Amino acid sequence: MLPPNFQITLFPDKKIEKFRDSVIRQIEALERRSFPKNEVMAIKEEMSKRVNKLLIAYYELEQKEKIEGPVKHNGQRESRIHHGEEAEIRIIAYLIYSHVSSKTLPLTKVLKLCVHPSYRRNGLGRMLLEWVFEKTGVPKKSKANLHVDKTREGAVNLYQKVGFKVVEQVIDYYEVGRDALLMEYEESF
Repeated sequence: MLPPNFQITLFPDKKIEKFRDSVIRQIEALERRSFPKNEVMAIKEEMSKRVNKLLIAYYELEQKEKIEGPVKHNGQRESRIHHGEEAEIRIIAYLIYSHVSSKTLPLTKVLKLCVHPSYRRNGLGRMLLEWVFEKTGVPKKSKANLHVDKTREGAVNLYQKVGFKVVEQVIDYYEVGRDALLMEYEESF
């Protein structure tokens, strides 16, 4: 089940810019957890590329009151309570894409989509893809494509449900013996 207060936004976003380092660390941890070592992206490097955009799904986690331990006051033991001043955020999914203009039809390329294992199969991946399509004008003003490991059945099924079709199998795309499917978006009617 998705957190009731989750939000989707392009990052960096002024509202959560103060969490920049935490966001990057969380995405890097999710990358390492979800993908083979040779597929883990250098997030800071990818985000420094002008054409790449990072879309995140997150929720705010209020810091709980922190009890700082018993203190003697007038002979009685009391607990001092420290109130957290800032909220924290938790990344539950992200999508990295590029949008490149061309003389014919611009291309939106989905570079990476990752949903935290605890939040999979709740429609979040679909929401992120639809958000990107709306912002980039897919399919009326832009084409969209992606590569996906052909053995990642959950990902392949998600992309097909959204409207992507397999165009070709790319042999040894990820490494020798690991093929990718090149998929293109076709509007479903």
